[in-house]
Amino acid sequence: MEVTFNAYRREPGEAEYRRGVYKLDLPEDATIMDGMLKIRDEEDPNFAFRGSCLRGYCGDCMMSINGKNTFACTAKVANFMNRPEIALRPIRMVPVIKDLVFDWDAFMWNKIKVLNPWIEPQESTDGVRTVPDKVMADLRNAMSCYYCGLCDEGCTVLPVDMKFLGPAALTKAYRLAADPRDKNPGEHLKMAQQAEGIWDCVHCYEASEHCPRNIGPTERIVQLRDMAFEKGITNERVARHHTSFAASVKASGWLDEARLAIESEGLTNISGLMKLLPIAARAAIKGKAPIPYLHHKRPGAKRITEIFEKGDERGK
Repeated sequence: MEVTFNAYRREPGEAEYRRGVYKLDLPEDATIMDGMLKIRDEEDPNFAFRGSCLRGYCGDCMMSINGKNTFACTAKVANFMNRPEIALRPIRMVPVIKDLVFDWDAFMWNKIKVLNPWIEPQESTDGVRTVPDKVMADLRNAMSCYYCGLCDEGCTVLPVDMKFLGPAALTKAYRLAADPRDKNPGEHLKMAQQAEGIWDCVHCYEASEHCPRNIGPTERIVQLRDMAFEKGITNERVARHHTSFAASVKASGWLDEARLAIESEGLTNISGLMKLLPIAARAAIKGKAPIPYLHHKRPGAKRITEIFEKGDERGK
């Protein structure tokens, strides 16, 4: 079949990219990787891209194909023939080294390294540490991640803040913190809850939607949060936010946004409170600046308060 590839091309150091247009004759069952190999071998030996396993396991060949982020080695050309050309682009947000080769270290590996991605096994008297199979069953699912990066690519936080550790690294953190063989899992929780860690996830579940292994990266981040709370490990600002949110809803039946903003920053944090003034001023101009602590109760607030009180009793 006749196919036209429109590939992203850029040399190291170049500010602008160019398009490489290649007309190919490929078999009906050809993959995008087959087409790129043909370009490199027969038309342009300088065309750069990554590919290792050619089976959809390593994630090296992840790219945008007609706007869809997937693996070139498993993507069939026939599935992308709905347009005159098949556009090959690097994934978003990542520094490009050359053509379709992007900086994996900046994208993911440097973030995983921050977490000290290994366990230190507990000592045992006989040198053997046996863990029941049912304990390891859930953990094996997280361990099956092969770091293809599709969860990070689908994340809605990373386009806003590239310092966010991202779902791939945080899934690794879960795998470490939940491992019963590790002698100090709390250390991995402390690393995961740092700035740009688990508390910056907006739990949109896009990471889980993009995961080809059904590992559930978003669910793992939520589990990490629960583990951190259980162990009393949390970011002070996050703890204030959590406490204020619950107290506000318990008192009035719904959220007092102004109170939440003030108490999340901390009543003694003058510099943090000062940062809120421009936002408060703009809100006041638009008539959207409620007076904190004077939030009126919504209908049914008493019932909501009772639910909180029952929860407090069960917690005790």
